[in-house]
Amino acid sequence: MLRQASIFGAASILALIACGDSGDPSTSSGGAGQGGATTSTGGAGQGGTAQGGAGQGGSTTVGGGCAREAGPDDKPRFVVVGHPFDASKPDGTYGVLALSQAGVLTSTSTRFEMHEAADREMAFTPDGVLGFAAQSDGTVGEFTIDAAGAVTVLDAGYSGDFYADAVRVSDDGSTLFIIDPDFPESGGGIYSAPIFCDGTLGTATKMFATKSARAYVPLGLAAGAIVARGALESTGISHAHLVSLAGPTLESSVNVFGDDDAILASFALTHDQKYLLIGDNSSFSGVPNRVGVVGVGASQLTTADVLDDIEDPYALATSPFDDAAIVLSGFGDAVFVLSYSPGADPPFANEGELAYVAGSPQVPGSLSMLGRGVATGRVFIGDVRGVYQVEFAGGGAVTDLGILDLGGGNENIVAGIGVQP
Repeated sequence: MLRQASIFGAASILALIACGDSGDPSTSSGGAGQGGATTSTGGAGQGGTAQGGAGQGGSTTVGGGCAREAGPDDKPRFVVVGHPFDASKPDGTYGVLALSQAGVLTSTSTRFEMHEAADREMAFTPDGVLGFAAQSDGTVGEFTIDAAGAVTVLDAGYSGDFYADAVRVSDDGSTLFIIDPDFPESGGGIYSAPIFCDGTLGTATKMFATKSARAYVPLGLAAGAIVARGALESTGISHAHLVSLAGPTLESSVNVFGDDDAILASFALTHDQKYLLIGDNSSFSGVPNRVGVVGVGASQLTTADVLDDIEDPYALATSPFDDAAIVLSGFGDAVFVLSYSPGADPPFANEGELAYVAGSPQVPGSLSMLGRGVATGRVFIGDVRGVYQVEFAGGGAVTDLGILDLGGGNENIVAGIGVQP
């Protein structure tokens, strides 16, 4: 198969992390674009001093990092994609696509180089100026993108005591979170690094150890859910954990699938934060692939349901209208639609494949969803031909918007994708 994760092995563990905080405070001066920065304590990562400014909108210093304000909901945006099989460069390239204010996606001629892109969602600061990409050698590529779509690479391969399988930026833009999917004795854990006002990254520090981690999902300011085989020295068979950030301490663990055969491949939290979806895409167990549904309570996780026989649930997304979800089947060349009724038992039902307009996606990979503006609910999906798009709407509707074909050839295969917020 051409999908990058298939080349590197279907059993490879993926990871994403959302916001949280930890570490030592510091100060910073200067600003990000327009507006200055003020100093406060707390935050994530190790502190330091940074000056200068990059980006648009105001900024506030948070624990050495620089909080950044989001721009307007409706504006032109850019989608950045990885092209790891572009033979014209040793490590492949990255490309920039233009997304109009009305939601029309078009290709551009802009390409830039970092290390080889991993097939993971890219992360942006809230203002959309700074972008971060997990790369196949465990480093993080960092770049800026201006209002015209011009890219400047700040660090082609940021590294530390981690193997970066995926990244995400905190909601305030002050912190980069990194998931290392290794076992604890090999450095596996959740890491954080401050994002300074000049766009550079401070030293990444481990927040806590995990085993085969897939995700850390914040649940307010005091708790989080971890998708992993183990967290904070947990024992026994488990796939999801509830953690109190005070300490941190482990509050609850749950065996989602009822066995030890799963390889954790994907996740998504419903927007009402009542349920966490977890995909199992093990190729070795003999058990058909499946999607587990975890109930998220204030102090406990529970197994709500398991949706059986969904081939290779490589990526998941939940509707911002809280009435549907999609499952990308990488090896199945398919998009499955799940209906969601929060008060039902079970809460999710597999409605089958999406009603395709001009055929199904081809080896779909990572995805990125736009959560605000006129194109709220638009999902951008990496495809061997380019970028496949679907869109959530109210009433549980999910619509196929077709493929932006980038012209064929290995150099245009997309692995890794991110849309500016």
